[in-house]
Amino acid sequence: MTNAAEPAESWTLNVGDEGIHLILSEREVQASDILGDRLSGQALALSMLPADAALPAPIVAEAKAIILEVEPDSDASMKRLIALRTGHPKLKLVAAVRDAQVPVVRALLRSGIDDVVSLPLQASELTAILDDLRAAIAADNGAAVKTGQLVSIIKSVGGVGATTIATQAASLHAQAVKKEGGEVCLFDFDIQFGNAGTFMGITSPLTLADLLTSGSRVDRELLRTVTVEASTGLRVVTAPAEIMPIEAVNPDQVFRVIELAQRSFDTVYLDLPGNWTNWSMSLVARSQVIFLVVELTIASLRQARRQIALLKSQDIDPSRIHVIANRVEKKFFRAIGLEDAAAALDHPVSLSIANDFPLVSSALDQGVLIQELKARSKVCKDLQDIVDCCVEAAAASTQAEKS
Repeated sequence: MTNAAEPAESWTLNVGDEGIHLILSEREVQASDILGDRLSGQALALSMLPADAALPAPIVAEAKAIILEVEPDSDASMKRLIALRTGHPKLKLVAAVRDAQVPVVRALLRSGIDDVVSLPLQASELTAILDDLRAAIAADNGAAVKTGQLVSIIKSVGGVGATTIATQAASLHAQAVKKEGGEVCLFDFDIQFGNAGTFMGITSPLTLADLLTSGSRVDRELLRTVTVEASTGLRVVTAPAEIMPIEAVNPDQVFRVIELAQRSFDTVYLDLPGNWTNWSMSLVARSQVIFLVVELTIASLRQARRQIALLKSQDIDPSRIHVIANRVEKKFFRAIGLEDAAAALDHPVSLSIANDFPLVSSALDQGVLIQELKARSKVCKDLQDIVDCCVEAAAASTQAEKS
């Protein structure tokens, strides 16, 4: 919005009320890529003001954080920065500097500036800065910044039932926390062959692809729009309708989406593709709980052992890896038992799902919870054990943070 009482070179565009202000000169506004829909979903006020001009008193009075253009060679610009820092010591202050050299950055940080960002400003950098500022403001106000638990489901080989376990366990989890106002979200990251939506009887015109191609425009509102709420309260982000090349996925965008999801939901389940990528490995490494789904076959266990070795080579704590043996038959003379599997994997197999093909397939065909068809089944009890594992891990993590 342009204020007619001020020079044409000075105006403020309000697109949020979180008390975060971005103040740039006309040159830097034009040089940036933050105008138009790039600012969509970002809560801040953008003011165009010369780098050496006095700051309007109303902006300074209401601001909780300011990202301010600074020209190190301009005495007026530096005095403006110092006066702002001195007069408002609790204000979060980020200096935006063009072609900043290391000595300049160090001098600014020593002067008490919270951070320094390079000009021209890019939308991706702005998003990261805003996230940091919001977290800092929340911490100052004594508010806890939500970081939802991340749960990854990976498979030893295709067809072991990982998606069935992901959808059913996440649904049970969502149903349990819904009564207390908690929320659980499931992302189908199998971008080529994902079936989570199909297994739950869910369709949506918007999918994971819309989040992965939205760039810096991704925000809570878009995330909510893309998710579909199931009857259990589980929010689901379905896989892309069309096959996406795995290498076409932008890792930074994946992390941006998941970080946003963790701030929006209490627990985030990730149904990951069978093929490893840098971004899928990074997601697993960030996860508090990792479920590796196997079958009691030589082929599945051989691949699972390789998976576990890979995870350990990435310095992932083995205690976060929970092996789930799926379709376990209760036969006295079965070829491979849970103890045999643990020995073959050199890793505990603490969770298992009973084999009840008619019940499971009937639930999948109808797109309903197994619990709705037979609540007292062994399969339901086994799925609840998986949810309990997540809850216990979250409680342990919270306790560790407190201590």
